[in-house]
Amino acid sequence: MSPRTYFITGSSRGIGLELVKQLAAKGNIVIASARNPDAAEQLQQLVDNKKVFAVKLDVQSEDSVKAAVAKVNEISPDGIDVLINNSGIIAPKGSISTTTTNHSTTSDPEVWGEIYQTNVVGVVRVTQQFLPVLRKKDTRQIIQISSDSASLELANRPNLNAPYHCSKAALNMFSRCLSHDLADEKFTCVCIHPGWVITDMGGSNADLTTEVSVSSMVKVFEKYTQKDNGWYGNWKGERMPW
Repeated sequence: MSPRTYFITGSSRGIGLELVKQLAAKGNIVIASARNPDAAEQLQQLVDNKKVFAVKLDVQSEDSVKAAVAKVNEISPDGIDVLINNSGIIAPKGSISTTTTNHSTTSDPEVWGEIYQTNVVGVVRVTQQFLPVLRKKDTRQIIQISSDSASLELANRPNLNAPYHCSKAALNMFSRCLSHDLADEKFTCVCIHPGWVITDMGGSNADLTTEVSVSSMVKVFEKYTQKDNGWYGNWKGERMPW
């Protein structure tokens, strides 16, 4: 496969950082973004301004997203092949992510709002602003890093983290809407569940390391074609129930 140009949100740690590492190692150009990339030591170790670039991006700020688009146009005037929306939170800073806090009948609506601002509205904002950059190339892939928490069929137990689960379901629906709205332009819009991964969000008891999850996802990414438009699946390439 010919080298591609990727733009990745939430690249300072965890899955995002590992995506930068592995995609760059395959010879791709990777434009990594984070709210404060200069303070992201591990990311800065990868930045060489030849194959890996770092861009400041706050998905909750329209001005920040527009500034990031301008910077990406400077770095890659010919556009990007793939947008990976990886930014996401499970709970706002300072809140306690517990069953009680996040129960559908007791969780604070303000918590819902902040989670949606990052996990849904932020993704919408980034995607809409980056469409002209994606249209410069023929690849035109938009990948949402989703979760099995998005699946209505798998939400078959009580005491779910309601705000997070609902935000991921909304993310998947946004991707499905994109898949229809951009089909005539030959976009490929997909959602992928990375597995239960050992990260700050996933916790230390999770099943997969970031290295294993990302290496598997990258193999799946490389197989995507326009026929996969609207797909929702996991890091192993298996379809997930909506």
